[in-house]
Amino acid sequence: MAEEELELDVNQAKGSKTTTILIVIIAVLVLVMGGVGAWLFLGSDEEDSSGSAKKEEKVLGPLKYLTLVPEFIVNFGPGSKVRYLQVDLQIATRDEAALETISTYRPVIRNDILIILSSVKFEDLKERSGKEVLQKKLLNTINKVVVSAGHAAPAGENKAAATHATNDHGADIQVVQGPIENVYFTSFIMQ
Repeated sequence: MAEEELELDVNQAKGSKTTTILIVIIAVLVLVMGGVGAWLFLGSDEEDSSGSAKKEEKVLGPLKYLTLVPEFIVNFGPGSKVRYLQVDLQIATRDEAALETISTYRPVIRNDILIILSSVKFEDLKERSGKEVLQKKLLNTINKVVVSAGHAAPAGENKAAATHATNDHGADIQVVQGPIENVYFTSFIMQ
């Protein structure tokens, strides 16, 4: 009987060794496959994010502001509740060359801005949305002058890149891509 128990223990030891080895091999394979999968998944992500980080480093810099002086003053048409509009504007860009282009083409830019401001009606400017539409029109006008003056559009964009968008009032606004990021009203007086 002692021999039978020994044989039984030997058989059980062989079975448990085989089972243990299989479990260890499967665990190692799962870990290796998980590691390779994570490396592939995160490795491709790191390349994309490092590539976009390089692009952002090139594009992003300190934001620079240029005040357009003197302020813009235009009369409203007859029958309007107010007589005139006075606006101070600042232009925001990260591109030093764009600021030089604006200085060079200041008379053209001022002319285009005055034409836009003189065509606006008081009723359009009562609401915030009307002021935002005016802000986008001014931004597009300045970008159009800067881009057409030979200044390159931002990286990867066509020099004559323009898309169309509609405002809250359903009007079609041409969106010109250029180096000017925004136009800010620093003073907005209607009397």
